[in-house]
Amino acid sequence: FVEMQSLCRSFVSSVKSKVALISSSGRAARCSQSMASSDSPRLSPTWVYCTSQARAEFLEKLSHTLRDGVCPGDVKLEVINWSGPPAGGESSVDLEVHDDCIPIIFRDSQPQACGIFNIEQFYERLRTRGMGRMMMLSELTTSTQIILSSNIAFISAIPKSVDLVYVALQQTQGKGRRDNKWVSPLGCLQFSTHLHVPAGSILSKNIVFLQYICGLAVVNGICGLPGYENLDLRLKWPNDIYFGQDVKIGGVLVDCSSGSWGMSAIVGCGINVTNSQPTTCLNDIIKSFNDKYLTKLEPLTLDTVLAVTLNQLETMVRQFQKFGPQSFLDDYYERWLHSGARVTLGGEASGEEVTVVGLNSAGYLQVRRSDGEVTVVQPDGNSFDMMHGLVIVRSST
Repeated sequence: FVEMQSLCRSFVSSVKSKVALISSSGRAARCSQSMASSDSPRLSPTWVYCTSQARAEFLEKLSHTLRDGVCPGDVKLEVINWSGPPAGGESSVDLEVHDDCIPIIFRDSQPQACGIFNIEQFYERLRTRGMGRMMMLSELTTSTQIILSSNIAFISAIPKSVDLVYVALQQTQGKGRRDNKWVSPLGCLQFSTHLHVPAGSILSKNIVFLQYICGLAVVNGICGLPGYENLDLRLKWPNDIYFGQDVKIGGVLVDCSSGSWGMSAIVGCGINVTNSQPTTCLNDIIKSFNDKYLTKLEPLTLDTVLAVTLNQLETMVRQFQKFGPQSFLDDYYERWLHSGARVTLGGEASGEEVTVVGLNSAGYLQVRRSDGEVTVVQPDGNSFDMMHGLVIVRSST
């Protein structure tokens, strides 16, 4: 990744020139484990961009939990506060990064681009009040979802005025639902965003809807771009993003924890933007659309897709908090794949054909049996294989 290396050189004259919350000599002792293999991909530091006010508030809160400059957790975060222009010319940042110890480097300003992610263009398209206004960005990391979910102290220090988004150009341990691994080649937009959900709010009482909201935000963000309205992007229950009926191009995962002030939700998403493998990608879909309808839609970039997604997500969360599930479901059903679908129950009710009705007020799937009874199918206890028209009711054991 030549671009990222060049970017780092322009940021830092040397590790010693940082105003750091941890000494460079100390980190060597705490994170001295070598990589398992010289052939392993070399993980990158994570850069943090936000306003100076948000940074000061965040670091002040975080300072009470730091131990020698390290935020403890299953994945340790080495917090480095770097400010001021380079003092001694350009030089690369050469920090060792390990699965269990990630350097998090705060910056006053942001570069124009990081590899295939154009930061300047992202912020030009971002229309949110707080979502994405603090951004963590890494060239190569383990998993944005695992790192944030493993460090409650870190995310608890995020100012309430912003919602952090963590973007990785590539991941080595991308996480999916039920601990499935998400394949994360270059060109796949991979991000996790943190949301503060106030205690007693409508969303806190219906948190299962958050994965549906994020999926719809991705689809509506893309299809809300002028000229892109007719791309056949769909939602498969409970958390997949599809092109048409058959091809998965993305997915959503939500992890939650609760505290006295409310819920802390981490929404993870991966969507194929420029990578044609392992299935297809948005730009392949756009090219086919152009060929079929003789249009001239431009390929999309990772930064554009992220910005329009966050714009939609913040708006949808706000509307959900005000109007509740039913208003959201009216929009959701326009994009999902399953209304009136005939599927087959598995498990104890194996072989029985039922009809998909929709989602109930708690966000669970409802199907109507032949005798008219409506049965609730919960996402955490069932799988919905839309490809084969099968709802599998799994035993609780």
